[in-house]
Formats: sequence, structure tokens, C-alpha cells
Amino acid sequence: MQTIYTLFLLASLLSLLLYKKPLLAQKVGFGLASILSLYAAIFFFSHLSDTLIWKLPGSFISAPLFRLEPLGMFFSFLVSMIAFAVSLFSFDYAKFYEKKANLAVFASLFNAFILSMLLVVASDNVFSFMLLWEVMTLLSALLILINDGKESSKNIMIYLGIAQIGAFCLMVALLIMASFADSFEFSHFNEMNIGFGASLTLFVLLLVGLGSKAGMFPFHVWLPVAYCECPSNASALMSGVMIKVALFAFIKFSLLLPQWVHFGYILLFMGALSCVFGIMYALVSNDYKASIAYSSCENVGIIFLGLGGAFYGLGANSPTLALLGFIAAFFHILNHSVFKSLLFMLSGNVYTATLTRNMDTLGGLHKKMPLTSLIFCVAVVAMCALPPLNGFASEWVIYKTMVMGGVDAGIASRFFFATAIIALSITGAMALMAFAKVYGSIFLGLPREPQKMEEIKEVSFIRLLPLGLLASLCVGLGLFMNDVIGMLSRMVFTLIPQTSQSVHGLISMPLLVMVMLLCALLPFFFLYLLKANHKVARQTEPWACGFKYNPTMQIGSNAFTGDIKKALSFLLRYEREIKIDGYFSKATYTHKTHDLFWEKLYAPVIDFIMVVADKIGVFQNGRTNLYAGYILIYLCLILIFGYYYL
Repeated sequence: MQTIYTLFLLASLLSLLLYKKPLLAQKVGFGLASILSLYAAIFFFSHLSDTLIWKLPGSFISAPLFRLEPLGMFFSFLVSMIAFAVSLFSFDYAKFYEKKANLAVFASLFNAFILSMLLVVASDNVFSFMLLWEVMTLLSALLILINDGKESSKNIMIYLGIAQIGAFCLMVALLIMASFADSFEFSHFNEMNIGFGASLTLFVLLLVGLGSKAGMFPFHVWLPVAYCECPSNASALMSGVMIKVALFAFIKFSLLLPQWVHFGYILLFMGALSCVFGIMYALVSNDYKASIAYSSCENVGIIFLGLGGAFYGLGANSPTLALLGFIAAFFHILNHSVFKSLLFMLSGNVYTATLTRNMDTLGGLHKKMPLTSLIFCVAVVAMCALPPLNGFASEWVIYKTMVMGGVDAGIASRFFFATAIIALSITGAMALMAFAKVYGSIFLGLPREPQKMEEIKEVSFIRLLPLGLLASLCVGLGLFMNDVIGMLSRMVFTLIPQTSQSVHGLISMPLLVMVMLLCALLPFFFLYLLKANHKVARQTEPWACGFKYNPTMQIGSNAFTGDIKKALSFLLRYEREIKIDGYFSKATYTHKTHDLFWEKLYAPVIDFIMVVADKIGVFQNGRTNLYAGYILIYLCLILIFGYYYL
């Protein structure tokens, strides 16, 4: 594994050395990233059941040790597999940013970002983990800055601010765990002996620290600003695998704590909230990239539902439930990585062709970009958990987990599992509506601005190839779900060795496909029996109540979700603006949705900090003698504190 890490580092440095030849650096950097990621994916997949250890040579403060066990091997494979597809896509896509940033820096940051995620997964002590965690955060922030827009600086500060809140909670949790274990090595953390109160406190700290990076509600506000701002290949990596690294760390550290059923209750509750609020904001957004970003919050919530069942099973001493919950969570982690990175890359195709993210100005793109449209449709079907694709397969296992947990004795367990089932059902319906709106607004109907669509054409084959591979995975992971579940079961056995049972007979996906095909053929069969009229249908423009039809008469994304906005007006805050210059001029309708939790939770805190910062700014007056006095006062306070309390 050390060879893989070294090669990624060399690829990053080589890309940077070609700073004065950005086009060459782009080809070399992203080409090497695709080759190395493919090699890494094959390596990690072939060693899924192994344990590998590598000690960094040389003398360092903490003697960094890197260890990959089956859990870390699975997530390393996940990072490498998605990185391969995104790197291959970037080989052509990155040229779009030639005038905005140096492509050599772009390629270097890209390779370094992949390396940082792999090293975080393999890190085996507190110091190296936190150092690499911050490096990963910084590199992702620099990737956001590649697309240097008007709001880039503000959006990066929002992302980094929430990331630092999470990093603080994570570091506190790890230091407390290290004090209980009397060691900074993660391999010694299983020797902790702590009670319920300390366990619950550490669990909440880990949930906040790592859930904020994963996009869990109510820390989801950075998702749309970060993902919309950065290039789509970086968005694909951040949403596809970076948030999975946070989930990996949460699972790894939480399993080191004594297990209680309350852990499961917390995850079920937070997962249900993340599901509902994430898809609700995805539904009402007019920005297709923001809708995809908000749905990451929803899918993280779905993953937490599976983990909630798993941790409840561990706390209630029900190994079968724990096994099914972990399989469900890992299966959806795998599936979400595939279809979410695919959706973000597809959004990159749409944006480079149209230069807009506003769905209300698009339409009819299927005729111009048929292959992108087809792959987008596959990704949307997977995202909406429709059979027989992979999203349906993993959510089916999550439903089974919720039902199994809900029949357990106890009012609390039945309440939380029933709430999770209701939330997951509502989420499924709203997801279908949200992404029917996204796909329909972009690809179907007629172009709302025909003059902008004349020069649009399909993207190159090198871009479509990785998209086709991921779309094939969406189909394959669904059709062969039982084989995938068998593979995941073997990994979960290493986490909960107290169970030897396996999961069988969840659903027969080939049989389901046959039933679906039969249902699809039935209408044609009845048409034949009833001797249907087979004359060629007359084609004409849609009826417009006697007026000449205009593409602007098509239903837009605002009208599509108008009733939902009215029904949820107590939660959604949106503005409606109508601009019209005269009676015969064109009217422009603008809708802007505000995130309630940003306005009520984050904005007041930021405003308060800005006021305090403005008040204490008087201390920064440029006088050296006053600065020396501040230092003296600070040292005196430290001495007093140390004398009385240490």
C-alpha cells in the first residue's frame, strides 16, 4: 500500500513541476491519477480480507503508523474506484477551467486530495489522523477555489467554519478516548473501560465531529455552497467519497466504545431528520447542482438509518439485526458513492454545455446530448431507489432492517424504528418528485431559450466512458445485489465476530426484473387483442388555448413544486419576485428559497461574532508597546492559572 501512496505523491509533485505547461500538466496529472486509481482499486479489492501495516520511515513526533483492516480496505477501494472514474472524466473536463486556474495546480491538488483521503483511512494514531484530516479539509477547500466566482471566498469560509467545528469536537473525543486507553494508538483504544455517561458523551462528540463533515442535518448548510461552487469533478470526489471517509471514521471510532441501545436511537432520529430535510430542500431548489448537493444530506440520513439499526442491535445484543444494519449501511455507502459521483459529473456536462445551473432556463437538451441524457436518466432512477437499480437494492435492505428492529419488544425501539420507516417512505416519494423535476426541466420539452441551444453538442467519448462505467455499476449492483451482500457480510463479520449467521433470501432481483418486463409488455398485449389503431399519429404543436404555442408556456421547476412550497411554507422560506417593464414586455419570475436553519441557527452566531470582532478590533492599533503589554498580561494569567489549578 505504501507504493500506492508514494506514487500519488509523486504524481502530485510532477503535475506541479509542469506549472509553466498547464495543458501538458493536465494530461499528465489526470492521466496518472486515473492509472494509479485503477491500480489502487484492484489492489485494495484483492486484499479486502487482509490486514496490512506500514510504518512511515524516519523519525517523527508521533512515529506514524498506517494500518488497513478489512473495513479500511473496503473504504480505500471505494475511494480508488470513484477516483478512477472521476480522473478519467477530468482528463477532458478540466480544460474547461483553463482560463480560471492553472491546470497544473488543479491536477496537483486533485492527486493530493485522493492521497489525503487514502491516508486518513489508513492512519492509526491520533496525531497523524488529525493532521491528515485537516490536510484533506484544506485541499478540498482549495479545490473549491479553482472555480473562482463572486461568492467563492464567502462559501469557502462557511465550509471551513463548519469543518473546524467538527474537527474540534472530533479532536476532543479522540483525546478523551486516548486518555482512557492510555495510548494515542487506535489499536489500543479497544482496551477502554468507561461507563454509560462517558460513552454517550463521546458518541455525541463523534457524531457532531464526523457528521458535520458528512453533511448530516443540521450541519448540511455547507453542502450546496461548496458543491455548487467547485468544479464538478471535485464535487464528485467530495460527495462521492470524502463524506464516506467521515462515515468510515465514525463507524471505526464508535465501535470502540461500549455499546448501548441509545446510540441506535440517536442515529435513527438524526437519520430521519436528515432524510426529510435534505430531500425537502432538494425538491424546491431551482439549481440542479444544489438539488444534487442537498440530496447528499438525504442519503447520509439513509445511511444513518442503517447504522442506527446496527448500533441498536449491538446494544440490545441482537447480532442478526446488527449484521443486517451494517450490511444495509455499507451497501448504501457503496451505491451512493456510485450514483452521486455520476450525477455530479453529469451536471458538469450540462454546465459546460449551457453555462447555467438554473433549471428554468433549460429544456429540450435530450436532442442535443442524447447519451448524457440517457446516463442521467439511469443515475436518477438509481437515486430515486426504483427497481431494479442499486439504490432500490440498498434501501430495500434498510427497510428490512427497520422492520426487524421495529418488531423488537419495547416502546422506545418501536417508536424510533417506526419513525425511521415513515421518514424513509416520505423521502422516497419526495426524491422521485425532486429528480423527475430535475431531469424533466433539463432534458425534456422544448428549449426555453432556443438561441442558446443552437451550438450545444454531445461531450467527448473520454468523458462519456467513465459515466457509462458508473451507470453500468448502478445496474450491476442492483441486479447482483445478493452477491454484493455476501461480500459485505464477510467484511461485517470482522466487525461483529459474535455472529455467524448470514443474510439470505432478501429479494430475487432477476425475478423482479422478469415481473417488471411482463408488466411492461401487458399493455401492448391488450392493445393487440383489442385491435388497436396502428395508424401513424399526427404530430403538431401542443394546444395553447387558441394562442400560438411558445416554449415558455411549459411547466417550470417553480410551478412543479409550487404546491409543496405552499404546504411546507412554515418550514421553507422563499421569496417570489416578478419583474416586468411594461404591459407588453416579457415578465420574469424569480423564486429564491432560503435555508431556515442557516437563518435561524448560523446567521445569528455569525452576526454576533462580527459584532464582537468589530468591538475588540480597537486592540489592534499598531502600537508595539501595547502588544508587549498584552503578552505580559497573558503570561501572568497563565502563571496564575497554572499555580492554582495544575
